[in-house]
Amino acid sequence: MSDWKQQLEQAYQHISKIKKDTKPSDKTAKDNLENFRGKKGVNDSGIPLTERANKKLRKNRLNYKKYNYSGSRLQFINDARAEAARKHRMGSPQHSERVNKILELADREIQKDHDQKEYQRRINRSWDGSFDKNSSSFHYMGRGYSIGSEMPEKSVEVDLSGAKSVLDREPEFKNKVEENIWRLKNKK
Repeated sequence: MSDWKQQLEQAYQHISKIKKDTKPSDKTAKDNLENFRGKKGVNDSGIPLTERANKKLRKNRLNYKKYNYSGSRLQFINDARAEAARKHRMGSPQHSERVNKILELADREIQKDHDQKEYQRRINRSWDGSFDKNSSSFHYMGRGYSIGSEMPEKSVEVDLSGAKSVLDREPEFKNKVEENIWRLKNKK
């Protein structure tokens, strides 16, 4: 009884060894290449050659951004220097006048863009999408109005009942022969 258990154990060990040996490695030949500084997986200009080196580079960059600089003494020193330089520059009347003028122009541009977007929003809101194709008229710039109500000042009513497109009109013919020739040429 123990004989088949030993054979099963040996077969299991043999199969697992074969599986381990055939398991692909995530290392490539380029992982062993070194640049002139001795860094592996990266070319001489610092560009990663392999996926492993690329992941390592990304991880290092993220760690630097997350932990090493934010809230550190170095950041406080750099911020204090930048603020001192700003105060020194703003002490000059020419520079402060230029900065104020630039800010004024920027505010005007922002206000102009805001006004234009607001105007577009008002136009989009005024067209409520209740246009009925079977209707003979529609209202532009404002809600529809009924009989007896005052007409809005900037509202335009367009009556489409008797209007035909210039392109859709058929020419008038002198006789039936000309009409038939025209219909054959235009396949109507």
